[in-house]
Amino acid sequence: MGVPTSFEVTYLGLHSPEFKDFVWEKVNETSFQVAMWAMALHVANYNITARYEYNTHKFTQLIGKNAIYCYAVYLILSALIRDHFIHLAVAPDAGSFVVFPAAIATAVGATCFVLGALLNLWTLKSLGIKGMYNGDSFGFLFDAPVQDGPYKYFSDPQYVGTTLSLVGTAIYYQSIIGYILAVDMYIIFWISVMFFEGPHMRRIYAHKTKKE
Repeated sequence: MGVPTSFEVTYLGLHSPEFKDFVWEKVNETSFQVAMWAMALHVANYNITARYEYNTHKFTQLIGKNAIYCYAVYLILSALIRDHFIHLAVAPDAGSFVVFPAAIATAVGATCFVLGALLNLWTLKSLGIKGMYNGDSFGFLFDAPVQDGPYKYFSDPQYVGTTLSLVGTAIYYQSIIGYILAVDMYIIFWISVMFFEGPHMRRIYAHKTKKE
C-alpha cells in the first residue's frame, strides 16, 4: 500500500503504524530539514552576533552610532529568510493533516497568524527597536526589567508571537510539517532562552550593576 500522503485526524489513526511511517517520511523530506536548519541558524545567528558585538564592539566601530538600526534590519532579513524556507516546506504539504473542515482551518489559521504578528508588534512597542533587537549588547541597557505591555503575560512574548504565527500557518495549510516545525521552533527558542540568551543577559546586567 505504501505510506499515506495525508491523514484525517482520528484517535485510532494517530496510533497506527501507518501514521508513524507517515511522520517519519515527512521529517526526512529535504524541504523540512532545510526549514529546520533555517530556524536553528537564525537563532544561532543572533546569539553569536550579539555576543560578538558585546565583547568586541566591532559593529559599532565599523558602522557608528546607527549600528543597532543596521543590525535590526539584518535580523529582520534573517527572519524573513527563515520564514521563506518554512513556507517552502509547509505550502506543498497542504492537506496532509486534516484537523478541521477547510473553512474553519482557513479562519482559525489566519486568526492565529494575525494574533501572533500583533503580539510581536506589541512587543516592539514595549521594547523599542533597540530593546527588541539585542540593543543590550550594543550598550543600550534598560534601567529595570520591562514589565508592561505583553510582558504582563509572557516572559518572552516575541517568541510566543512567532510560534503562534507558525501554528496559524500549519492550521491554515493543514500541514503536518507545519505542526512539527511549530513545535520545533518553540523548543529552539526555549533552548536559546535557557542556555544562551538568558545567561548572556544576566552577564550584561551583572556587569552594569558592578560598574554602578
